[in-house]
Amino acid sequence: MPDQTDIHIIYHSSDAPMSKWQEWLNRLDPRIRLVGLDDPAAQTAEVMITWSPPYGAIAALPHLKGVLSLAQGVDHLLDDPSLPRDITVGRLIDPFMSQSMAEWVMLAILKQHRDEAAYAEAATRKDWVCFEPRIPADYTVSVMGIGAIGGHVAEKVANLGFNVLGWSRTEKTISGVTSLTGTDGFAHCLRQADYVVSVLPLTDDTRDIYDAAAFQNMKSGAYFINCGRGLQVVEDDLIAALDQGHLSGACLDVFRTEPLPAEHPLWVHDKVTVWPHVSAQTSPITAAKQVIASIMAIRDGKPPVNPVDISRGY
Repeated sequence: MPDQTDIHIIYHSSDAPMSKWQEWLNRLDPRIRLVGLDDPAAQTAEVMITWSPPYGAIAALPHLKGVLSLAQGVDHLLDDPSLPRDITVGRLIDPFMSQSMAEWVMLAILKQHRDEAAYAEAATRKDWVCFEPRIPADYTVSVMGIGAIGGHVAEKVANLGFNVLGWSRTEKTISGVTSLTGTDGFAHCLRQADYVVSVLPLTDDTRDIYDAAAFQNMKSGAYFINCGRGLQVVEDDLIAALDQGHLSGACLDVFRTEPLPAEHPLWVHDKVTVWPHVSAQTSPITAAKQVIASIMAIRDGKPPVNPVDISRGY
């Protein structure tokens, strides 16, 4: 029999094994016992930590007070039509994830900016060729979504010397970044950017936001980078913009269907780099302290560390 002081927390995620989270949560609080959805103890648990639980799973747990997303995004929870609208929802905002995404975005930009593909092709021909260098200050990067993670991304890109625009729901103050809002601000960011970087959360307003009209509004030769959400991109429209030569390329970490189906044309498109949703992975090592704090807050009837406004979508 488990000790009476055990705190049962439901764990459901394919991102990291339960044992890894158990190890790091127990380093902070040895009472924590993670259980799966099919464990009888789940029926009395008050908190779930999760990534993409099955629809209906949350509503079926009678004593659940709150749910913590093991990522910054919460669309995988809010899209569940059976989600109780009065349940507490929290999300994870981890400095390690912000730094990881900034690294990934800078890598995507710099590989394009420094002609990595062209030099790799030249190397296969043993061709000692040099291309004209590009000055970062002559190029504009628009970061779409400059919240907790996107703002960090924008600041790091600005530190590389690029001209950086940032778009968000409300105006932000970020060193080296020009903040824009509203419909006009969105269009301006697309028109001006040599690199469009999307870090937007998925909401009703951002679903399918990158459609044919948006891609045509981008500067000719612009490079599109998406580490936000796949459902924000109309993939057929992106492929058309690439095939027409309007966009120079795309680096994608998220897709409408994940894993990306083997037969999907994005896998083999010569202007597309595919990544398997790894730009900002959650690490129990860095996130455990915040997760414990949110678990205890929810159990005590208080807001988690990073509460979610269900009506707003993030």
